[in-house]
Amino acid sequence: MAFSYPPLPAGDALRLITLKAGEFFDPLQGDLVSIAFSARPEYLALSYTWGDPTSDQLKLPAAFVKLADVDYSGYQEPEKCYREATLALNGHEFPITHNLALALRYLRSESHPLTLWVDAICINQVDIDERNSQVALMALIYSRATAVVTWLGLNASEVLGALKTFDQDGGIQGAMAMRDVYRLGNSKELAAWFAEYKASSSGAASRNLPEFRAAEEEALQRIAEVNGHGDTMVMATNYWQRVWVVQEVCLARKVLFVYGPTLIVDEEAVQYAHQMQMIKVTKGMKSMLDARETRFTNTMRLETLIEDFVGQMCTEPRDKIYGLIGLANDVNAIEGGSNIEESGDGDEDCASIQDGGGEDVDFIIDYRRSFYDMWCDTVKYLFQSPHYFVPEHLDTDEGELARLRHERLTNVVRFAGLVQNSLQDEVERELAQLPASSASEPNSQLKGPRLFGRHLVPIRGYVAGKIVDLGPSYADFVASFRHQTAWKTKWRKHYRKEPDLMQLREMEETYAAKLLKYGEADIARVASIREESFVAFRSPDDGPLDDLTAVRSDTNGVEIIDNILTTLSAKGVPEAAPNGKVTRFLGTDYCMGLAPPGTALGDWVIRFWDCDAAIIVRPDETSDPNSSCVLIGRADVAEVRDRKTSARDTVADEALTRHAWSDGEDKRMDMVMSWHTLQRITASIIT
Repeated sequence: MAFSYPPLPAGDALRLITLKAGEFFDPLQGDLVSIAFSARPEYLALSYTWGDPTSDQLKLPAAFVKLADVDYSGYQEPEKCYREATLALNGHEFPITHNLALALRYLRSESHPLTLWVDAICINQVDIDERNSQVALMALIYSRATAVVTWLGLNASEVLGALKTFDQDGGIQGAMAMRDVYRLGNSKELAAWFAEYKASSSGAASRNLPEFRAAEEEALQRIAEVNGHGDTMVMATNYWQRVWVVQEVCLARKVLFVYGPTLIVDEEAVQYAHQMQMIKVTKGMKSMLDARETRFTNTMRLETLIEDFVGQMCTEPRDKIYGLIGLANDVNAIEGGSNIEESGDGDEDCASIQDGGGEDVDFIIDYRRSFYDMWCDTVKYLFQSPHYFVPEHLDTDEGELARLRHERLTNVVRFAGLVQNSLQDEVERELAQLPASSASEPNSQLKGPRLFGRHLVPIRGYVAGKIVDLGPSYADFVASFRHQTAWKTKWRKHYRKEPDLMQLREMEETYAAKLLKYGEADIARVASIREESFVAFRSPDDGPLDDLTAVRSDTNGVEIIDNILTTLSAKGVPEAAPNGKVTRFLGTDYCMGLAPPGTALGDWVIRFWDCDAAIIVRPDETSDPNSSCVLIGRADVAEVRDRKTSARDTVADEALTRHAWSDGEDKRMDMVMSWHTLQRITASIIT
């Protein structure tokens, strides 16, 4: 009979596994039960990687067959070893990963059972509705645990030195070495400590919190003292690169670190152990422990967490966002699926945005959702985050409110690209599979959610330069030295001073090397974009976008957007250039790069704060200078300087603070565009 999960009780609940006591070579066995949080369960939460944290660990056996009729109190060896492992769960065989099997084997006590929460065991992973529900509860699961036990893997020289290939002895020598280090270590003492903890926490002494915590620390220190390995088991591991580790470590009341048979009981000790072994504390480890120190501060916003942990790894790309939701202090995770009513057409508006925002954001956890919808929701959060709003009852300077509105508008493009990068380009790949649509009949799946009553996004950028020359096509540039030389020679028509030419040559050297590494997808992104609803106009003081995002009871987002579209829209949208080519361009203010088909002299290059996203727009020079520009397409730009500095984007900061052109015109530009256009100009940008 196949294993069947016990049903979860109504309300917030979880399942817990009680790992049965056993000797090292005994089969892994456990009982799985369901329990409501209202019952105040006591458990340890296991934090680990589904895959092995080191390549060497994968060579180790994880399951054993004992010799029959042998007294195992003595020094014996197993009959057979296997890398594949199972757990006898409620009397049924339950497959588990190699790394998890090793973790359970080293955490298991020979005398005490151990109650654990383990995601791969306690969540029915094939039930998407349950998975949505349990992931939405992750913050509760990890914060309610007595402690989070981080399994960092086994990579001991004592074990690896004795390990033979399975072809030679079936892994017997490696298994014996694994058992030997287990006996000398202190990880097996965890279950006894937890049993003592549960017994003391139920007594009257537990209500004297300082005394109770002192006794808890004393018991943990006793465990630390019985470790026979010292710091020899501490090793480099990819555990710290996992995205789920962020909230698992940061939300824990207490974190315990386990390297094979070695249990380290506090954060200072684990960092000290790395230093003593002359193993560099990885960037990921430091980031986790630093984040844990600041978990009660305003840095735990979803926006900041995505920024800080964009490089973390996971198997499911959605987890790059879902894995941070529980830690964010301005987002509420709610389960999606059959119990959530959604229109599915993107027409639902968010009242908190229309009314000025300021409330925590409900973020749907649903592994069925498309990557595009998930991206839209995450970008929409930027307009709801309470960070950018101040309650009316607080006496706040109007200048500070204006600064927050400006900060949000200037950050939209960068954040949108950061989220796409977090989702590992899945948004772009997903949209490439959709059937082609025309400008007159756009794909309804790409509308996105409503912001301020319309399926449009307000954005602020700046004019980085005006195009003064167009050069060879990308294909000619990379294929012909003659075209490259001719292109550089043309610069003298527009830049006469030697310091300016030196600056351009330095930029060109770096940018040309970058272009040679571009693939077809990179060049394809430099493309014409036709959008009727796109509007770009000079950003006046207290302009319509400032009114749009102001906290005012009389603000009507629909009227503001409609007024922008009707009074500031440009005269017509240019036709896409047939069989047009991506070409090199040169602009004022050292602006250079690749321009999309249809670009002409006099067009403007618009850039955005602290990223390399750029678009080409065409100003309507024949009418009011304050009228709108039309969108030509996405551009690719060379950097004037290295953006990866502590100063961030000082060029954009200067331009966005209303610095003027030589003719007195402001560089700052406000825009309204569709969600799909925003997605196209922010795919695979560098932040």
